[in-house]
Amino acid sequence: MKKNNLESFLQSVLEKIKNNSLIKNDNFSGKEILEFTEIYQVNLFILKKIFEEWEQNIEKNKSSYFNYDDEQVISISREYSNILSKNISININQVNDLALNAIHDYILLVLKPYEFFIKEFEKFENKISIEKIEERKKYYKINGNLYSHIINELKKQNKTNSNKTEILNILKSNSVELNDNEKNKETLKIKFDLDLDKYLKLIQTKNQPSEGSRDILELFDHNKQEFDKAIVSAKSKDDFHSSIEFLINNYGEKYNWDLNDERLNFLLKDIYRHYKKLSS
Repeated sequence: MKKNNLESFLQSVLEKIKNNSLIKNDNFSGKEILEFTEIYQVNLFILKKIFEEWEQNIEKNKSSYFNYDDEQVISISREYSNILSKNISININQVNDLALNAIHDYILLVLKPYEFFIKEFEKFENKISIEKIEERKKYYKINGNLYSHIINELKKQNKTNSNKTEILNILKSNSVELNDNEKNKETLKIKFDLDLDKYLKLIQTKNQPSEGSRDILELFDHNKQEFDKAIVSAKSKDDFHSSIEFLINNYGEKYNWDLNDERLNFLLKDIYRHYKKLSS
């Protein structure tokens, strides 16, 4: 692989597979997103990300005064979701950014399907609705039989909800033969001019924490899972001030943070850059 930078490589791939008949569009509907690249799985992942961000915003704005588990509320929410899905409108910069992430996820889904799905389910809260899991099946054209296997195993338990541990155990059993796996890998090599080993090494290098981020883990007593959860939650707040308040209130007291600690300063700078980028 000629590119030694992950983002540059993904951008070069996007240029190869993008539907040039759509490049003059100012805004993209859901139907147009499904045609944005020649690889349908990439397009599905773009829609998946849009749906997930919308879902996160809904969760974030829930009020404690209402019962969101009421059947009528659930039914109306589902109808609202269906209406919104038919009225997607995002600009070219937004769809390009989403496409880069979608390409990355597509490659991982082909090369490391079990690892990909493990990471996907680790994002969930511990209690997971089986219906919610089923709703996401539509986003997986490649290695969808692995996702179906998860659903089938959960349904055998005759439960409405499952938990993250049960799902991860199903995945870690590696008991499903993947359909067309070698064919999918060959498609990657040809369409993306992809050296699989080099790409995996590039991802590993990208994912290695910097010295500063390793130090930040000390603020969380080296609990990587809690650190990741804290960062995701902090960056979902409305603004930088709310994010800091959330971190200090929820983790500062728990881990006895010193507000003058350089590691904390490093963490807050990262959060600040996140909000500055959003506002630019």
